[in-house]
Amino acid sequence: MKIANVSGRAAIAVDGGFVDVESASGGTLPSDPMALLERLDEARAWQVPADAPRIASPTLGPPVPRPSKILAIGLNYRLHAEESGMALPERPVVFTKLPSALTGPYDPIEMPSDRTSVDWEVELVLVVGRRGRYIPAADAWSYMAGVTCGQDVSDREEQMRDLKQFTMAKSFDTYGPIGPVMTTVDELANPDDLAISCSIDGRLMQSSRTSDFIFDVGQVVEHVSRVCTLEVGDLIFTGTPAGVGMGQKPPWFLQPGMVVETEVEGVGSMRNEVVAGPPYGG
Repeated sequence: MKIANVSGRAAIAVDGGFVDVESASGGTLPSDPMALLERLDEARAWQVPADAPRIASPTLGPPVPRPSKILAIGLNYRLHAEESGMALPERPVVFTKLPSALTGPYDPIEMPSDRTSVDWEVELVLVVGRRGRYIPAADAWSYMAGVTCGQDVSDREEQMRDLKQFTMAKSFDTYGPIGPVMTTVDELANPDDLAISCSIDGRLMQSSRTSDFIFDVGQVVEHVSRVCTLEVGDLIFTGTPAGVGMGQKPPWFLQPGMVVETEVEGVGSMRNEVVAGPPYGG
């Protein structure tokens, strides 16, 4: 099942279109995408009526619009660690990204007009489907509702200044496009080996597979759930492969007018244009 957020309402992708869940189910299932995650087993057991009308001209928002938290993993691909000039971590490197950074799969990325080091990072994003803490690695996937495609847009100047904090550098509004849908785990032939890529203005910059993780999904989920309870709808950005702007020789970064295209196998692709916003001044 592929679940979407169409104009704030839960929808299911069918035959190249989208069906409104609440309307097609006669009110049996909720319209709120977050509430649908709480009832995912019911949704998966439900059969979309063959005559259910398709939504005309759908506008897609983030498929998981209001997570209680977003956790993110740094340096989870070997080549990205190398291009960053850092040693391989001994355990997952975890930081947070504010939920207010989320935006839709085709919405603009708004970067402050006075920033010059804004970078791209394609990532597989896990969507938590069951509440849990102290989750064993072997059980991790059973706690996931599905996966989606994400961009962990990063202001490198902000990230590296002072104490090298990550959260604010990665949490400007619109710095977290996700989508276009959330694909449930059962739809993935091998959820531990998915192709992932990012292009800037049609130029392929990142291309890898999630089987190249330093810490796989089980290890990541086990690690973070030792610290905090994972709630339904929480997101985990799992790290980015090599090919970010900071790692280019010489480095180069996003500018207004550029288009970021992001793709994860089994989920689909996003297309986000970079636009100039008000100056940050920080």
